[in-house]
Amino acid sequence: MITDRERRILAQKEMKKPVTKFKELDLDNAKNIPKGMTRAFRNTRYTVMVYDNSPVSTGTATRVMIQKHNNTPILNHWSELQKIKNEIFGEETTAVEYYPAQSQLIDDYNIYWLWIFPEGLLPIPTL
Repeated sequence: MITDRERRILAQKEMKKPVTKFKELDLDNAKNIPKGMTRAFRNTRYTVMVYDNSPVSTGTATRVMIQKHNNTPILNHWSELQKIKNEIFGEETTAVEYYPAQSQLIDDYNIYWLWIFPEGLLPIPTL
């Protein structure tokens, strides 16, 4: 089993490499998959975990977790998350970043969440 120190060293080495395109991970042979995760992607900067059909008050949506390998905050996070969303889910996909009520806040790690709702469920402003 890999220690936290070894994981940090590997992450730092990975972060020094040029940014690569995301590759989908093979979950069939993976160990310790979080409950409900249906897909996962990785490049030299980020891990993206996808939870398709996550329950919401109006049915289901796609919940997307994004985290840097070294667990540090994502600088310019809006533009970085936009790039990640575009590469994995497509440029014409609309995703939202959710800011919960303080009583529901869980902010233990530098993890960013996007939600992708079914077409027509989320009101979209007209510009």
